[in-house]
Amino acid sequence: MELLEVAQLFIVLLSFALGIFHFRLKERHLLHFIFAIFCASSSMYIAHKLASNYWDPYHHLIGLLGVGISSGYWLFARAFFRKNNPINQHHLLFVALLSACLILRHLFLFSQKIGLVDSIWLPMLSNVLTEIIAILYPGMLILIFWEGYRVLHGATAIQRKMAAIYLSSFIFCVISVMLIGASLPSTLAAGAGRDWLSAFAFFVILISTHGLIIFRQHQFEQKEKSTNSNVQEESILAKQIHVMLVEEKRFLEPNLRVADIARELDVPEYRIRAIMLNHFNAKNFNHYVNHMRVEYAKAILSAPDKRDWPVLVVGIESGFASVAPFTRAFKEFSGCTPGQYRKQQLEIQ
Repeated sequence: MELLEVAQLFIVLLSFALGIFHFRLKERHLLHFIFAIFCASSSMYIAHKLASNYWDPYHHLIGLLGVGISSGYWLFARAFFRKNNPINQHHLLFVALLSACLILRHLFLFSQKIGLVDSIWLPMLSNVLTEIIAILYPGMLILIFWEGYRVLHGATAIQRKMAAIYLSSFIFCVISVMLIGASLPSTLAAGAGRDWLSAFAFFVILISTHGLIIFRQHQFEQKEKSTNSNVQEESILAKQIHVMLVEEKRFLEPNLRVADIARELDVPEYRIRAIMLNHFNAKNFNHYVNHMRVEYAKAILSAPDKRDWPVLVVGIESGFASVAPFTRAFKEFSGCTPGQYRKQQLEIQ
């Protein structure tokens, strides 16, 4: 077995192993499944090349399973870089069209070589399919490039970094195989220079893409851990605020400010404001405190033994500095003034 064939066999085994690895992941997502299909298709494509010297024309039957390289990588790129609806029906139709053309071409070539169908139309149909593939294939390469290029604008630094790695490996493979490989002289490496570049290109694209998937998964896990940690910290902080304001009745202090609570808990003020919004469903700190003060004032206004308390006294006892802010806050939360509320309670009693 020649050295090139050893390299091709290595790529077959590598792509096959990566495909199994991603297909059997416990937490498997769409991009893992599509990458596994791409790996399987790559394995069959290289196996088709490897078998061309031994099993011609039957290697075309192996090639039937290797038609999803470019289309599979495009679908993977969409699943990798797009969050919402990465793959729709029209994407699958385009992939099916290109795959069908490649499959038919392999079948026509196989039929020609074994003389299964003796028709003057067969070479013509094969040429037509070749031309259609020549039109669709560059379009697929442009779409693959676009999926990474669009992320370079308006994305996070990590996303741009992943897009840069993706584009670098893809551009390297395209240039090495389609441009450099096509221009190599036939005397170089006994005419196998392009096959060497193709094998190396597959190695680069498989390893780099596998690395990107692992890195992306690691980033998600780190983000999830950070989110869970933040939620836990916010929950603890919310309980501390509740103890201070409700159980210790700090809301009754007339000059209580968010800065006072933040200083005592040794946290930034913005975290207290976030707790008010996310955990206590309040517009802000003053809104939450005034709501508790109004509820406390309602209890005083409803108490039979405190009917003779002036509204000013009730407001001051509830934590308000004067009657004006007390009346405004009471009307905001109750829809009536403290005097009207007291009158309604007396009529009920």
